This record gives sequence, structure tokens and C-alpha cells, in this order.
Amino acid sequence: MPMDSAAHHKTIVALDTVGRADSGRAAHPLVEHEGFWELLRTSFVNADVPWHVLFPKNTGEGVVIQLPDQVARTDLLACLPDCMLAGVQRYNAVHAERMHVQLRAAFHAGEVCSGRHGEVVDAATHTLRLAEASETKKVLKHSGAALALILSDSFYKDVVRAGSAADVPPYRRIQVSFSETTTEAWLRLFGPAVIGFPVRELLSTATGPALPALVEALLAVPCVRGSESRRLLLELFPRRDIADIVPYHAEDRLHVIALARTCRRFTRGLADLLDVIRLLEPESRQVAALAVLIDGG
Repeated sequence: MPMDSAAHHKTIVALDTVGRADSGRAAHPLVEHEGFWELLRTSFVNADVPWHVLFPKNTGEGVVIQLPDQVARTDLLACLPDCMLAGVQRYNAVHAERMHVQLRAAFHAGEVCSGRHGEVVDAATHTLRLAEASETKKVLKHSGAALALILSDSFYKDVVRAGSAADVPPYRRIQVSFSETTTEAWLRLFGPAVIGFPVRELLSTATGPALPALVEALLAVPCVRGSESRRLLLELFPRRDIADIVPYHAEDRLHVIALARTCRRFTRGLADLLDVIRLLEPESRQVAALAVLIDGG
């Protein structure tokens, strides 16, 4: 490699949409439409990834996004697909059926080489090919799912399989062919599906208490307000899919805001949080007030 080049290991997400009425088109017109970009921006922001730190590129076939090093891959995979699913379903809910879309999202990590003459991004090409693979398109078309999530084999091994075995979500291994290459990938469907693939339903749409009121009620509870007791609370939290992705902040208030936002995204997330708080502080006036806010007592 030339001395003036630098290689960086990056997490890459490739995305493409397809319309239910499309007939073999590589991309639905939504790709060029502001609605698609708004869907992406909202999805990343809701996953606690600020849009301004990303590096999106419209390739004409789809969108490839390089993520900065500070975005943890485990957190990204835990939150972003659900946020994308919510975005697709919101879009479809306000458009006629003939305008409904499905989304393909591929995740990979690899080397991006930067030099004086630009970037050589083999990893990005591989990610986009996973999203564009005919096998992926066929499964999504026949399943009726809203979102197909495709992980490269290396990403699956490094991020999914490396986690706790009890927390590994159901993926299905598939063979993907492009150019003269055949490789393995891992597929998971989000939203309604009818062909037996693993499916993840939509998260809670956060229709519970308003965030400011919820944060104040949580901070009023001593076991939530204190950093040490809050750490114990997260250790006891039965939902590892929630507890393990709460962004950490050294400042108590910011950490509680992150806890509240994360729990609100999941069905019964706040109810499960309340159960753990009651375990730590069963006879508390502040907990009783929190319960009224979350579930009416």
C-alpha cells in the first residue's frame, strides 16, 4: 500500500427500497425522494446516531453509509433495524397501497482505504451487493415483510454470535451470489412474514408518558437517581435487549434520559423497568407516582 494511503476499519450499512408494484427495477423512486432520506435520518436519530456524523453516499443503486468509529456495532444492530421498520411502516401507513415500499438493509465491516485520489472501498461494494443480491430480493418479495436485514458472515460472527448465546436473535443462513463470487450471509425479516423466516415485530411506538415528565419521575426515585443503584438496576433488568443498549453518560440526568428513551422504544419496556424499580424500592412514594405515570398504578 502506498505510504500516503491509510486503511480504516469501518462499519458500513447499505440500504435500498423496492416498491410493491415494481417490476424488476433496481430501486424504487423513493430512493430519489426526500421521503426516503427523511426515513433514514429519522431512523438513525432514533437509534441515537446523529445524522451529521454519518457519511451517506447515493450510488444510484442504493445508499451506502459509513459510520464513525464511536458508533458501537452492537448498539447499532440492536436499535437501528427496529427504527427502520418503524419508519417504513409509518411511510406505508400514509400512502396508498400501490406506493408501499419494503426496505433492504445490509450490515458489514471492513477496510476503507483513503489516499490522495479518494477512497477505495471494497467493503462498501460488498455491503451493497449483499443488499442487492437476487436471493435477498426474492425472500423479501415473497415474504411480505417490511424490512430484510442482511448481515455479512463476518459481521454476524463478530457482533451477533460473539454476544451471549441466550440473547442471539434468530437469523437464517443464506447463500448469496454476485459476480463470480458465492458467499454466506445471515438474513432476518422484520414485520409480517409468511414463509417461515425469523421475524421481528415492530417495537413500541412510544405512545406512553411524555419524555420530560417520565425523566423527572424517574429522577425522583432514589434508586434511579443514584449512579451505583442505577448500575445495579441495569444488572437486574431482565430484558438484556434493552439494558445492554442503554447509552452510558457519566452525568446522572443524561444517563436517566438515555434509559427512559431506550425503554420507551420497546413494547413493555417501561413496564419491565418499573418492575425492577419496585424490586429495589417497593415501598416508595416516588415509585407509586412513577407507576401512575407509566401504567396508571
